[in-house]
Amino acid sequence: MSNFPENGALELSRRYFEAAALPSLKKSFPELADVICAGLVGNGSECFGFDDELSRDHDWGVDFFVWLPESESAAIPDVAAWKTRLFAENPPEHARERSQYGGEVGVYTVPDYCRRLIGRGGVPDGLNEWINTPEENVAMLVNGDLFVDKTGEFTALREHLCEYIPEDLRLKRMSFCLMKIAQTGQYNFSRMLRRQDTVAARTCLSIFSDYVIYFAYLAARKFRPYYKWRYRAMPEIPCCDVKVRLKPLAEAPLSADGGLTDLIEDICAQLAQYLRAVGLSSSQSDFLTAQGEDVLARVQNERLRGLPSTYEI
Repeated sequence: MSNFPENGALELSRRYFEAAALPSLKKSFPELADVICAGLVGNGSECFGFDDELSRDHDWGVDFFVWLPESESAAIPDVAAWKTRLFAENPPEHARERSQYGGEVGVYTVPDYCRRLIGRGGVPDGLNEWINTPEENVAMLVNGDLFVDKTGEFTALREHLCEYIPEDLRLKRMSFCLMKIAQTGQYNFSRMLRRQDTVAARTCLSIFSDYVIYFAYLAARKFRPYYKWRYRAMPEIPCCDVKVRLKPLAEAPLSADGGLTDLIEDICAQLAQYLRAVGLSSSQSDFLTAQGEDVLARVQNERLRGLPSTYEI
């Protein structure tokens, strides 16, 4: 019988912070009581709400970040030392143990932590900065939870990030997704089957699924996490049920009998119907290359619109 706790590590960390860490921190650093921010965000499964028994084999358990304003950065070494003592003197039942490759859950200023994840100390400014911002890391910045944020600095940062990427960039990426979905699913998959190249056929299915998933994040204006959680966290597309159809697509044996190609075409038809419904395409074709070209034509920025439809940014 599993001995996995009823609550995930995020909730366990919140409880430990509120019961043990916050009173101790206020006592040890009363001057920081009105400026402290703490919580748990990042790349762990618990920060996406997906931790389970398997998560316990590495980098799982109770922990928390402390973020300070830049004006209090000199206190970081002392707060870090306090945190080490706290865990030694008052160990939680499920303490996190950092593995060789696990990320450090430490003490930072908000801008410095932001730089560690996305390469800049705040929200990207304009199209060029957003193009060069790693989307998976933005997903880490806005996941998890803040247990306390006295100044509101980190909360405001996360809210502004969640306003999402510039619309022209979203449309360009949607267009590229549609091109890849058409190329791998509607065109090359069946050709690879006819050639009996099962490795290439499976590759087509994998790329097809990945870009259907990416399209869903773009449609929902949500940041795509790294590959392990993409399908599980995949948002639903209004009036479509493509998410549920990706699982049988992955599980079915390769066959030239038309079953998989029919499923692919059904998914593509639903995406085309969605695009027409939300006014991103007027094309009546269910072949997604035509849809991708129509979406690209709606990009206002001339440089982006002028890039080849198959160019990924």
